[in-house]
Amino acid sequence: MAVQTKSNAGDKPRQKKDINWTQVGVVAFCVLLVVMCILSFSNFSNIFNPNGGTTTGTIEAGNIVAVDYTMYIGDIPMVTSSIDVYNASPADRLPAVTEYLGLIAGQQVDVVNGTPILINSSYEHPFRMLNQEYNQIATGVVGLGIGEPRTVKSTGSFFQTTYTKDQAIEMGIDYTNWTVGTMGLMNFPVVNATSNTTTMAIRPALVTNKTADEMVLQYGYDTIEMKVVQAYRTNA
Repeated sequence: MAVQTKSNAGDKPRQKKDINWTQVGVVAFCVLLVVMCILSFSNFSNIFNPNGGTTTGTIEAGNIVAVDYTMYIGDIPMVTSSIDVYNASPADRLPAVTEYLGLIAGQQVDVVNGTPILINSSYEHPFRMLNQEYNQIATGVVGLGIGEPRTVKSTGSFFQTTYTKDQAIEMGIDYTNWTVGTMGLMNFPVVNATSNTTTMAIRPALVTNKTADEMVLQYGYDTIEMKVVQAYRTNA
């Protein structure tokens, strides 16, 4: 585990960049269609038969959904697909912005094969969602109506790392200026058991504790806020 020195939040506040949200919306819609096609490939034809189609009522297990979500540490948004959450965030603590998460409601996975694509990113590595987070969202949307919000507890401080001052400095962290509440980016290893290869992804992390000798970076998120923005049923 390491910190990306390229985007250290402690060096200087990140300036809020203007995002072309029209372009983002088009890209998000196109990718969402691809995601839903992949997710529902085994039963794709049912979307177009009289018993399938857009869901307007309560989300049921097995529905294909697009989820607008935000993951928080405390009240600080760390990762979001919400334009409003991004725009409301201060320039020195901007969340990573991704596309909507497409999944099958109620489905639980051991490994997340697909993860939301970063939009506001010049980061060295892509964002990686943990399977625990994916499963919490997949379970959490069941029973919701379209646009109805729900917040669930997530992994929290189970995923955190303590660094000594020397370790932090070696990784390029400005130990003097990084304080509790500073946001940084953790390099997160992703192991492919099939090919026996390891790639790197990012996890936005927050300094949650600091002394003269060590600091704690938390990269698990306390809560996940979610709402379904679109849903499809694939069978009667």
